[in-house]
Amino acid sequence: MQKTQLAAGIAKGIIETGIEGTWGDVARSTKGDYPSIGISQWEGIRADGLLLTIPGGKRYAGESYTDLKAKGNLGKLSTLLASYEGKKAQQTELESDCLHYVQSLLKVPHFTNPECITYAGMWCPTSTKIVRLFLTNRCLDYDINNLPCLHNLFKTQYAKAAGVTRYQKGYERRAERTKQFVMSWRTKIGKR
Repeated sequence: MQKTQLAAGIAKGIIETGIEGTWGDVARSTKGDYPSIGISQWEGIRADGLLLTIPGGKRYAGESYTDLKAKGNLGKLSTLLASYEGKKAQQTELESDCLHYVQSLLKVPHFTNPECITYAGMWCPTSTKIVRLFLTNRCLDYDINNLPCLHNLFKTQYAKAAGVTRYQKGYERRAERTKQFVMSWRTKIGKR
């Protein structure tokens, strides 16, 4: 399977499951007073760069979450992101991100199963670097090319490995939704 096909599967999974968000999402980042936006919850420089590609988005770039809220602009930003132009810009950004995820995951030793790469790629928005390190550290002790095994690793070990145990329950739900998508996507992977 080609890298672009894997990237397309990852993007489709992120969009269909909503594991990161929806097209019009605007939330306060858990890392600080700035917005986390869109289908992949882009933040900081990435969010500002995305906004600059959407007509009318420049007025929201560089704003803190508190300022957006105080000015009554959260709903307006959400509407912009969910617009045709907003979705198109997000789709382009997500496709680029997913290709990067695939390229990074293919550096994990012995990691070759397309459905498992798709599964792991759907975790990359949390941190591509941490996902790759997580898999690299486990590739000799676990069968990371086996979907049930890979799913169990992410469900039970990823939050601790990423240093965010407070998100354990959320990551367990994410693991289930990701597995459900990949299992339905599995037949499409086999047909390519």
